[in-house]
Amino acid sequence: MKKLFKGILLGSLCGVSALALASCKEDSSEAEKITLNFGGSTSVEKIATALTAAFKEECPRFEANHNHTGSGDAYKRTQGAEKDSENKLHVGFLSRELKSSEACAAGTSGLICKDGIVAVVNPKNDAISNVTADQLKSIYSTQGSVWQTYGTSAGGAFDTSKQISRYSRDTTSGTRDGFFTTIGYEEAKTDDTKIPGASIASSNGDMLAKVGADQYAIGYVSLASLNSTVKALSYEGVQPTEAGVIDGSYKLQRNFNYCTRAESDCTEDEWLMLQCFLAYMNSKEGLSIIKSKDGILTKNVNDAKSWDEIKNSNKDFKELCSK
Repeated sequence: MKKLFKGILLGSLCGVSALALASCKEDSSEAEKITLNFGGSTSVEKIATALTAAFKEECPRFEANHNHTGSGDAYKRTQGAEKDSENKLHVGFLSRELKSSEACAAGTSGLICKDGIVAVVNPKNDAISNVTADQLKSIYSTQGSVWQTYGTSAGGAFDTSKQISRYSRDTTSGTRDGFFTTIGYEEAKTDDTKIPGASIASSNGDMLAKVGADQYAIGYVSLASLNSTVKALSYEGVQPTEAGVIDGSYKLQRNFNYCTRAESDCTEDEWLMLQCFLAYMNSKEGLSIIKSKDGILTKNVNDAKSWDEIKNSNKDFKELCSK
């Protein structure tokens, strides 16, 4: 009888231990990962994805979801009308300045880096290599413009009598905002009727593809997104380069910014991880990544603290990112 009772007791204890262990494992599993949602500007996307990939190596509990749909969603999905929707973001990126209606709470927004905007044409277009603000405004405001108004083909192979195919981004795009603001055509930032007949590209990648496939096209993209599928035009006689953006000689430029959720809209773990990520973004390693992805820095990488210095001086960060 004693043996039977002992066996039952032992079995019960083992069962309780197994349940407790399972419970601990579940609790541990829940605590292992903290997921943050990133989105907003497509111009900033490659910088954002590179930063989150590198940060995950430093902080194993960190997970990132990316859904970049344009600067217009950055504030809207962090602190605006869609902050509690299924598309909510913890960090929203903008390739323009925050509007007066996008009032991020104190301490939840800032500058990442600078970028240029580049007017681009098809590589077969040898009739134009430089464009002015007035010319761009004329091209985009006038349906039916032809290329011979703005240049002459050097070899005659490019037919300048053809109409210009004009491509623009949609009205939520930060690239569009920066482009039309800089050339002095602010009416066209959010009003498609001001660019009659223009085709709309959904992203920098889509713009590159459309202009690269249309011999008579003109469009505009982020300098950070520029590639060899299109021909970059100088603006007001200055080539689009990082050096030109930094020294201010290249005027067609804008800032890359961010806006996060407010602390009150985050769990304690989410808020701590968010602060940890932002600290990493401004570390020597984070700034180096931004620079490597064509972001134009406003601060010297060598003046920044290393991630280890930042982490080891903050016990919460150190504990959160312990490997």
